[in-house]
Amino acid sequence: GLEIARKLFEEHHELLNLFEKFRELKTRDQQANSMELQEHANTVMETLDEGIKGLDNLDSFFEFLTQVGASHHRIPGFKPEYFWKIEKPFLEAVKMTLEDRYTENVENIYKVTIKFIIETLVRGYEEKKPNS
Repeated sequence: GLEIARKLFEEHHELLNLFEKFRELKTRDQQANSMELQEHANTVMETLDEGIKGLDNLDSFFEFLTQVGASHHRIPGFKPEYFWKIEKPFLEAVKMTLEDRYTENVENIYKVTIKFIIETLVRGYEEKKPNS
């Protein structure tokens, strides 16, 4: 989880500024040693994991991920396109984790899965605008 967050914030440093408690984490070492960032990374991974597990019950899948998407309204300055920034680090982490089991077929499955998850997060964010 921390590896995904590290890659995400390394490639998209501007996202750190969205989170008040992460703004001071300017260096790789500061990010690696931050318990708050590790907790957030774990939350992101748990969300992705729950999303994947929820695919066998699509009602629960959509309910859970639209709720998570909508919850990002409480982050000042957050834009729904930011959800897409997790795609590449997620796929890299899966590849790193699976090593030689990461075949072209597995890659395609994970690409479709993460795209479906992100699209659902975006939909949740857009459908649940504040005061709607």
